[in-house]
Amino acid sequence: MIRLIRNELYKTFRFKMVYLFMAILAVHAWLTVRIYSAGGEWKSVITMANGQSLPLALLNSMGQFMIVFIPVFAADLITSEVKSGTVKIALLRPVLRIEWLNAKIVSMFVFITVLLGFSIAAEYAIGTLAFGWGEQTHYAGKLYSETEGIWLTIRLAVSMLLPYMACGMFVVFIALSSTNVSATIGLSIAILTASQYLSEVGSLESYSLAKLVYFFHEQVYQANTDTLFQSVTVLTGYVAACYSVSAMIMKKKNFTS
Repeated sequence: MIRLIRNELYKTFRFKMVYLFMAILAVHAWLTVRIYSAGGEWKSVITMANGQSLPLALLNSMGQFMIVFIPVFAADLITSEVKSGTVKIALLRPVLRIEWLNAKIVSMFVFITVLLGFSIAAEYAIGTLAFGWGEQTHYAGKLYSETEGIWLTIRLAVSMLLPYMACGMFVVFIALSSTNVSATIGLSIAILTASQYLSEVGSLESYSLAKLVYFFHEQVYQANTDTLFQSVTVLTGYVAACYSVSAMIMKKKNFTS
């Protein structure tokens, strides 16, 4: 199992799109800063122009990118292997199907963590180069000391691993169900994007995966026990349900014929 995970991680970091995604995130932060500096319409986002506040200001926008990046990665991670028959080689070895699936999920988690960590680091660097580090961190109308601001940024960023993984597990299910890379990407993005409109139906609003991907960190910050518990339960439910269905697909799917 360890060797299988190591092999999946090796393939993850050989995936050229990972570095393209990093570049996109860095360019997005740079363009945001440039537009703000030129007097553009980003003043409602960057409410305090300094390096230590920029990652928190852009944390919402990260979700918009992840809803695209995760399906692209999953399509290469799973669908392309199923389509090309590469998965047959792995399963001909003494590897259980569930181990193969678990290795893919670990790879997905590492991919998400690396992009999230890079995004925060890049925004700190770009914000500091553009505005200077600053004396305080500003978020949600409040000021924090340098140390408090860093810990707040880390806490909210880490909290986003849960909705991103819920999104990832949903896409893993789509990827296993499809034999077409384009269909995996297109269908995943379409469903995830459409899910944000569940907020238009009051009783279904809390089940919108897209909304949680965008705003879960704000719920963590507000620390409303009832709302946060409900959101964590929904996200955990997405992860558990998608994993269970994916495991069933792995058990029944004929990969070796």
